Amino acid sequence: MEGSLNKLVMDDKGSTLICIWGLCPFSHEDDAARAILTAINIRRELLKIEKTWCNMGISTGEVFSGVVGTSGSRKEFSVLGDYVNLAARIMYWPKKYKQTGKIYVDYQTKKEADPFINFLYKGHCEFKGKSISLPIFEPIDPMEESL
Repeated sequence: MEGSLNKLVMDDKGSTLICIWGLCPFSHEDDAARAILTAINIRRELLKIEKTWCNMGISTGEVFSGVVGTSGSRKEFSVLGDYVNLAARIMYWPKKYKQTGKIYVDYQTKKEADPFINFLYKGHCEFKGKSISLPIFEPIDPMEESL
């Protein structure tokens, strides 16, 4: 789907995989849909492994991407910004309701992926760092839609 794996972090909160779409030279008009379809495919594969699940949060917007760090041995390519933080907060949102295996997206992601994917509105949610509540949507797996 021409996204990029940025980080795999394992800590006391569990494992976090950070992927990015829209980086040059792999930028596309349908990057939001590509990100969602990748998340759906990951969820399908994890469901094949008994007792394995993950929650995924996807947001769309402008972020800083580039090399960060202060010394030669501590530099890395990373993405930073409000939309990176929002995606992480969306990812943790289902835990509040003891839900597992969920994919949730922000409004901008839904808007850009609308021509390709159907969504369920899940409600408005307040997130740290945001002054207003934001609408959250769940993409519908195209393979499950026809069931």
